[in-house]
Amino acid sequence: MGKKFLGLLVAGLCAWPAGAFAASTQVDSLIEKLVEKGILTKSEARELKMEIAEDAKALQEDSVKSTLPEWIQNTKIKGDVRVRYQYERQKNDTEARSRGRARFRLGLDNTINDQWKIGAGLATSEVGSTTDDARSTNMTFTDGFRRGDIRLDYAFAQYQPAPWFKGITGKYIKSDYLWAPTDMLWDTDINPAGGSVHLEHALTGHLSAYANSGVWVIDENGKTDRADPFLVYNQGGVKFKQPNYDFNLAGVFYGFNAVKGAAMDGTASTNTLTGTVLRYDYDAFGGSAEFGINNPTAGILPIPRLAFFGDIIQNIDSGGDEDGRTGSAVDEGTGWAAGFKFGDDKVNGKGQWQWKYQYTNLGANAWPDAFPDSDRLGGRTDVRGHEAILEYGLSKNVVLGLDYYQDDRIKGAENAQKLIQA
Repeated sequence: MGKKFLGLLVAGLCAWPAGAFAASTQVDSLIEKLVEKGILTKSEARELKMEIAEDAKALQEDSVKSTLPEWIQNTKIKGDVRVRYQYERQKNDTEARSRGRARFRLGLDNTINDQWKIGAGLATSEVGSTTDDARSTNMTFTDGFRRGDIRLDYAFAQYQPAPWFKGITGKYIKSDYLWAPTDMLWDTDINPAGGSVHLEHALTGHLSAYANSGVWVIDENGKTDRADPFLVYNQGGVKFKQPNYDFNLAGVFYGFNAVKGAAMDGTASTNTLTGTVLRYDYDAFGGSAEFGINNPTAGILPIPRLAFFGDIIQNIDSGGDEDGRTGSAVDEGTGWAAGFKFGDDKVNGKGQWQWKYQYTNLGANAWPDAFPDSDRLGGRTDVRGHEAILEYGLSKNVVLGLDYYQDDRIKGAENAQKLIQA
């Protein structure tokens, strides 16, 4: 009791910036005197000094925070910087392509009250780009040291009236509102625009059920004689988690509207066309799964976690026209991806690591070719191939990564690609 009281008293003195150093010095002398008189042992003295330092730091931080305006106290800043070397070689190329690239992202989240939160983020874009690439936030080193561009990456408002429900609108990061363990369908840089909701309910202590639903605007075509392309999706799933293992299973329906007969932006030119517009619709059913095991070797090997994951998608378009006349089923309308990973669940600390492998097989018309991972053969559909990723934490929040792709076309003209990112 006496030691704790002394610690708090001294911490209070040290919290005053002007007297912090003097008070700390006097306390050290006082503690040494108590040791000399046998009131404290050397071990107790060390423990007391540590408690005093921690309490003083906490009090000083609270003191500084209390002087800030409330809106600043409720604002969180986040961001990251990535510098990358990229080597790319396709079979039919005369020379390989090498690029230096950088990515910068900065975001702000502000909690308005217990139910509302707003946020916005900026990200790099290609130098001098006249159109925004939804699948990339990279800036390539080029054009005689020319400066890069910064663009709006997302801006949203989120409403959460209860722990089991939240909704969002604007342009936003999709991970909380659509679960996908692979990037077969969605490049991780894509931030959709529209609105989504997420519901989750605990069934037992370890098992919960969830649902995601949303409407995403794909394009505003500026026309009055044709509807704007948009996407409606509904996903339902269950999650189970306990100390030894966990799993996540989900099914999803994607309903694309006004996509058939449209000329899409940002495509990779592998979907089947009629003239210059899309021949098929892309309504699809899909499934996702991940199963993880903690400490899979029971301590024999230093592997914290092993997980298996996969995605599957099936385009259900009949091939008919807009007047309801049926046709042949869509060609190459199936896609799937599967893989495994082992190591730490996330790499953000010194010495943490993860190795990941994924195989992808995506038919030409299984999915719109404007959305898959842009590093996998340029974001094409009609692609199959391998990806291996190794990440290692050099220090807290500093990660070294190596990413390798080896891909080729399924039915198109063979032009195998090897891509290395480090």
